[in-house]
Amino acid sequence: MSGLRSTTSRMTPIAKALACFPFGLGPVLLSCGDPVPDNAIANLGPEDPNVPRGPSHRPGQPCILCHEAGGEARAFSLAGTVYTDVTSQKVVGGVNVLVVDATNATLSTTTNCAGNFFVPTEQFVPTYPIWFTLRVGKVRRDMSSPAYREGSCAGCHTNPRGPSSPGHVYVIDDPAVDILPSNPQCP
Repeated sequence: MSGLRSTTSRMTPIAKALACFPFGLGPVLLSCGDPVPDNAIANLGPEDPNVPRGPSHRPGQPCILCHEAGGEARAFSLAGTVYTDVTSQKVVGGVNVLVVDATNATLSTTTNCAGNFFVPTEQFVPTYPIWFTLRVGKVRRDMSSPAYREGSCAGCHTNPRGPSSPGHVYVIDDPAVDILPSNPQCP
């Protein structure tokens, strides 16, 4: 018994963890995930099998859960999806997304045909709070309050609209009044 103690007391932490593998404890000890974001990512559900991973996947979901610094996917500082109006599930491509941060630094990007926009961290990292403006054709929509903490629009803008969310990000208030121009690049 004393030989076993002296052997394990001289083992490195990695060697001790590896020694636990036969008892099923190795994966627990070596887990490198954070349970809060890991659970949030798991709650997103599976990928749509008809949409390959890439710029068009997972519209309307909080992108930065997976696209964070040190994560498995390319890191984004800002990302989101733009819909036609508050009740529509139709996304809008070709929307100019203008961001202004607390230092007055600006960034302009455009939504793709899945309605998604994303800003890699090597391109721009805002200083909070930040303000957003959406423009498409003659339609302009300013976010009514600044964002103070969240780079994923869907972190706050969940669907449906309710007491804890303004609803998803949308570009027009009333589809009977505001008409979006067609985007020949998007079907």
